[in-house]
Amino acid sequence: MLFRQKPQTVEIISDGKVIYTLDLSRERNREITVEFEGRQNIICIENGDIYMKEAECPDHTCMKTGRLSKAGVPIVCLPNHLIIRYSNSGGDDVDITAG
Repeated sequence: MLFRQKPQTVEIISDGKVIYTLDLSRERNREITVEFEGRQNIICIENGDIYMKEAECPDHTCMKTGRLSKAGVPIVCLPNHLIIRYSNSGGDDVDITAG
């Protein structure tokens, strides 16, 4: 049997448009800055996880959310129209092939 783990594909959506599609299992540690109407959000990718490191918004709810949950709960910054979520296009969780 061959077990193949699904890629950990996430989308970063700004103002309703997907601006990044990333496979966290292959991403190197880095920061991504996203701007909206003069305000910035800094997204951090670290050891296969993604979270909001900094945000120029009034309540910082997006930062308090923590790392993107495997349960599928997105990270949302409403004032800055930013969403980080797992992609729906990843396919099945596990591929099993008899061989």
